[in-house]
Amino acid sequence: MDKAKVIEAYRRGLITLQECGQILGAEKSQMDDLVSVDVRSRPLHPNPFAVADNA
Repeated sequence: MDKAKVIEAYRRGLITLQECGQILGAEKSQMDDLVSVDVRSRPLHPNPFAVADNA
């Protein structure tokens, strides 16, 4: 699985930091470094907009 996707899932609250570390095979200290990277330095998702249907 793509490391960036796993970290994004953590940032969205879909998985815990512990689960994120288990998926990536990283220790807690490594995870702290990975998730503390400035969010502004990440590239934008190709489709940053969401579509909602109120039907």
